[in-house]
Amino acid sequence: MTTRNPALLDAPSNLGLRPPEPGAVPGCYKAPGVFRDLGLLSRLGAIDAGVVTPPRYLPDWTPGTVRNEAAIAAYSRQVADRVTAILERDDLPVVLGGDCSIVVGVALALHRRGRFGLVYLDGLDYRHDGPDVGAAGGESLALVTGVGGLLAELDGTRPYLRPSDTIVVGLRPGDEYAGEAAAAGLHLIDAPTVSRDPLLAADQALRLLEHAELDGFWVHIDADVIDGELLRAVDSPEPDGLTFDELVTVVRRLLASPQVVGVDVTIYDPDRDPDLHGGQQLTDALVKAFANWRA
Repeated sequence: MTTRNPALLDAPSNLGLRPPEPGAVPGCYKAPGVFRDLGLLSRLGAIDAGVVTPPRYLPDWTPGTVRNEAAIAAYSRQVADRVTAILERDDLPVVLGGDCSIVVGVALALHRRGRFGLVYLDGLDYRHDGPDVGAAGGESLALVTGVGGLLAELDGTRPYLRPSDTIVVGLRPGDEYAGEAAAAGLHLIDAPTVSRDPLLAADQALRLLEHAELDGFWVHIDADVIDGELLRAVDSPEPDGLTFDELVTVVRRLLASPQVVGVDVTIYDPDRDPDLHGGQQLTDALVKAFANWRA
């Protein structure tokens, strides 16, 4: 089906999250190592694109600011450069996070290359401007579609990705920011809609993305799109999410499009998964989603 090679790039940043408890740091920085230990590189037949090492996590935070903002800005530029290098080789970046703030670097890379779309398999991540926000992971979708401060315009322009070219898939009904996001032009396909017919939901997203004005689209997978009863090893597990099979069906269909240019996976936290059962399920889901990648 394609001659492009998946290229695994580790982006083990936890800079965009709050501390899980006093004196601790978010454990999602360990996720790429777990995916690799579980054989993801060889199982995908992927190229090893290395690691983008993040700055040190600092838990201190002043209300009204974004935690680790300067560090995230610097790291996002590094991620953008590495993603760009993979795209220039005409390979498919598979970026292993880390928290959702890595999407800023991905979007920056895409913005520098043209006009791209985004399928955002996640909760909405559209919080912004409130005095208690402060964590870029929960603002990441707002940031990449032009809402927010420094991180929304690292190259001096915004947005990196147009809201009208962005489809959120799998958000829970009743999200407090859903109305604002829809009014801004984002397309929303909630979890019950996906669960009723995952293939139809994926096709709905593709109808919005497969057109001549776009140079391609990226797929973002946040592990907390999975129902919290099935996967607890995430920063904020929530009920009424997708099953692993539903996620696989959607992502496999998206990867079948010649317009897809890359994928990232975020928020899985091995510290909350002592037997690594959740990590195994996520690894298996990614492998299944890529099953038809090679002819």
